[in-house]
Amino acid sequence: MVLVALATQAQLLWQVSGNGLGRPSYIMGTYHFAPASMMDKIPGMEQAINGCDIVIGELEKESMVSAESQAMAAQAMIAPLDSTLDKLYSPEEYSVIEEVFNKYFGNMGVKLSQMNNLKPVAISTQMQAMQAIRYFPNMDVNSLIDVGVQTRANEVGRPSLAFETVEEQIDMLFNSPMTEQAKDLLEACKKDEFFQVQSAALVEAYMAQDLSKIESIISDPELGGDNDESLDALLYDRNRHWVAKLVKIMPERACLVCVGAGHLPGAQGLLQLLRDRGYSVEPMQ
Repeated sequence: MVLVALATQAQLLWQVSGNGLGRPSYIMGTYHFAPASMMDKIPGMEQAINGCDIVIGELEKESMVSAESQAMAAQAMIAPLDSTLDKLYSPEEYSVIEEVFNKYFGNMGVKLSQMNNLKPVAISTQMQAMQAIRYFPNMDVNSLIDVGVQTRANEVGRPSLAFETVEEQIDMLFNSPMTEQAKDLLEACKKDEFFQVQSAALVEAYMAQDLSKIESIISDPELGGDNDESLDALLYDRNRHWVAKLVKIMPERACLVCVGAGHLPGAQGLLQLLRDRGYSVEPMQ
């Protein structure tokens, strides 16, 4: 378990004001594996929840946990018949992946051969989840921070909206070219020790509410931070789309936006994009 002291100035929750807004809106960065209890460590959360009219997430909470969404995701993880793991990799490459897979799942009795029909990105996603469980050992998928913020807001009468649909997120996460997925999984397994260190650093940075550190980890070339196409797809294109929606909503309804913390910092992050539009964006105290 990573234990850190919270920064004296919270950097996960920000207030958006000015530029003609009658009331402020708020933007909060989440870590999708963090527990809902993290909310209680973020200064200003109650003010943001009580001060907003709506809460907006990447997905609406019901779609995050519904059986229908999970079934859609499971189906999207299935590889085409000509792109199963044994067809994508040489025996030597397969052995590299199998060795790392066993580090995460071997004690559960799960073998890579049982996952042969899954896309490489599905294997990567499951390994990332196992890394997160190390730092949040009592993780409950129904009580994570993204769901928790929406639930708490709903309890005081604030409805939920979503920037994206389940179909859009599934397409983004699981439908990249198979050759690209295969390359990324093999590279991640070859650098597993490094990725574990960076995973721990990301959790620590989040728990310390340190957006600058989060940005530096995400932009690390060793993690693909120099891949402009990948960053555009995962972060920056989505940021621009979200801001375009927000500038239409915020004048009418005060928002509490809760999205992955990686979307907030940097020249193409949500905070700067809103400043570029003329808004004042300041951390909550």
